[in-house]
Amino acid sequence: MEPGTTYYILPSLLSSSINEVIKVIAFHLDDVARLPANIKEKLLRRMCQRGLLTNNNIGKIVTSHTRSLDLSGSDVTDIGLKSLRICKNLRKLDVSCSKEVREGITAEGIQEVAKSCPFLQAVSLRRCVRVTDTAVIPLAQSCRQLVELNLGGCSEITDASLVAISQSSRFLRSINFSHTKVTDEGVITLATGVGQKTLNEIHMSNCDDLTNDSIEAIVLFCPNVKTLIFHGCHCITEQSRQMLQGPQLDNMKQVTWTIY
Repeated sequence: MEPGTTYYILPSLLSSSINEVIKVIAFHLDDVARLPANIKEKLLRRMCQRGLLTNNNIGKIVTSHTRSLDLSGSDVTDIGLKSLRICKNLRKLDVSCSKEVREGITAEGIQEVAKSCPFLQAVSLRRCVRVTDTAVIPLAQSCRQLVELNLGGCSEITDASLVAISQSSRFLRSINFSHTKVTDEGVITLATGVGQKTLNEIHMSNCDDLTNDSIEAIVLFCPNVKTLIFHGCHCITEQSRQMLQGPQLDNMKQVTWTIY
């Protein structure tokens, strides 16, 4: 590079064309539906990044080759999720809401996803407040390869979901059920279930009904847990801190809690 010379990186023709398509996509959805799958996948990624997917356009863009779908920034509801019935190879789905709550996605939409996308490995339903056990149970039963599941802020979730997960999700490594109605019974069932040896990350903050019994079950039956987050659980006491001292804590990389 010569001193004083300025170089510019120009976007590729394909990248520029995708940006132009996005600008007018609402008027040409039928034309977009006829695009080759590899072009639609690039278009899909760009629209996910910009939060531009809607109930009207998502069905025209997803393909049978779609493996990852981030709808966290897009305005998609149960109606849009029904369009995913063609996404038989979907591995990752994020319909979480990072700031507020999401009411447009309910158990009905997730049931459709569970039925259509059996190879899902990572699902985030964070703050989907209308998602209930009737969504999580079929998800666990149909998607047996689940590795990550985020139910944080799904305030209607109960022990029934953890029971289903404990029976079906033998590959589960990470689970978040913070701000739910889960009790000790659900945690103990999870800790002694088919995934007890694979679990390495558990988030269960602000669950009002959890006690020291939950911590004891995780310590005793989940030897590979490296991250355990349980702050804001008012019924967990000093006893749990004592249980987490010594050899049990050696394997852990992150433990965060509030002792009451």
